[in-house]
Amino acid sequence: MLKTKHIRLFLLVFLSLSVVTFCSPSPSTLSSDDNLNQITKNPAHDYHVQWSPDGKKLAFTSQRNGEPKIWLVPCEGGNPEMLETGLSGDHHISWSPDGKELAFDARSEGTLDIYTIPLKGGKPRRLTQSRAMDVHPSWSSDGSRIAFASLKSGNEDIWIMPLDGGPPTQLTFHEAEDYHPVWSPDGSKIAFTSNRSGNFDIWIVSASGGQPKQLTFHESDDDHACWSPDSAEIAFTSTRSGNRNIWIVSLPGGEPMRFTEVSENSWPNWSPDGKKIAFTSTRTGNMEIWVKNLD
Repeated sequence: MLKTKHIRLFLLVFLSLSVVTFCSPSPSTLSSDDNLNQITKNPAHDYHVQWSPDGKKLAFTSQRNGEPKIWLVPCEGGNPEMLETGLSGDHHISWSPDGKELAFDARSEGTLDIYTIPLKGGKPRRLTQSRAMDVHPSWSSDGSRIAFASLKSGNEDIWIMPLDGGPPTQLTFHEAEDYHPVWSPDGSKIAFTSNRSGNFDIWIVSASGGQPKQLTFHESDDDHACWSPDSAEIAFTSTRSGNRNIWIVSLPGGEPMRFTEVSENSWPNWSPDGKKIAFTSTRTGNMEIWVKNLD
């Protein structure tokens, strides 16, 4: 299924819930909802947050100007600034390892493709050109490749493209939906979401290919994986608590620990120093960016 379906579904869930649910700590709870910092305050939708490699900025998608665009804000909060790409429908974001560029997917010529853009000015560079819809870019830690989801095979699978030229290569091969790839910081693995088990769970595959391994096992939907800086844990969004919250699981697997407690929380992203997680929350009634300490 296409990326736009996933986004619309998540936005619908966020907007449809008006009651804030308070949950008491349990044995599977990592911490209570304290040590929080609200980063954005706007009635528009702010989501898809990504921490810069130096830990100083947060990039996120916002509809505050009427359509999805990329915005940048200091990690402590402040006045966000829009990154003008000249394209429409800017969505999923991934920083280059040196922090000088962003990869993102955007709409062009009736489809969605992967682009990169320098942060200090310049025009976007189009990396994919197909009618298949290429989305969800994730930059490799060495800066040489980008993983993404595509319908090139006629099915939604994970692909990898080299940035120095050459055709993309297919990484997953399954009739189910594989999407939202995220490269591990050590460069050895790629986490992604798939419903090949019957519902959406987090899976991991070697960056060099091979048989994917299932990481989460639950009848609810698990999505939006992100790696800890040491590649030892994965944070993800799950509906296993009844509404959407963020959970953390250690590799190679085990019982996930709940990280957020209140309202709808999604799209986690780990800080480079490993001490915080940024995410989207509706705890104020709007979809906004928040940061929570891990200790």
